[in-house]
Amino acid sequence: LYSSQTIAQESKIDTLKYCLLTATIGVGGYDPVSYFEGISQLGTAQFTAIHDGVTYRFASEKHKIQFKANPIVYLPQFGGWCSMTLAMGRATSPKYDNFLVSQGKLYLFERTLSVNGRELWLKNPIENQKIASKNYKQFKRTGKIK
Repeated sequence: LYSSQTIAQESKIDTLKYCLLTATIGVGGYDPVSYFEGISQLGTAQFTAIHDGVTYRFASEKHKIQFKANPIVYLPQFGGWCSMTLAMGRATSPKYDNFLVSQGKLYLFERTLSVNGRELWLKNPIENQKIASKNYKQFKRTGKIK
């Protein structure tokens, strides 16, 4: 038997785990499946699915069905936070059109006028992955990176 408090706690979105566009929209409203086709495409409110309390939007019913069949495959690494800034010790929102699919995993990156996180990442992806993973675990637990 579940109390209303237990249900509310279970449905609460972990805002440190996920980088959200609004209180509930993941991947900036972009279709997570589209990245695996080599493009970043905005999803629509017409095609949505909820995973772990986060709403994901899709460009088509086909993409929605693919996602629902195996969401873990399509979710970005590090909850959608910029992979490179996590490796550098910060958590920032990415530019959702700045991405990399490598070894079946989606990475999102920040981009400014002077720095492109994707380009920095590619200089040492193995080490960056290791550091970003460690930092993300700490960040989603505490909201801070030492």
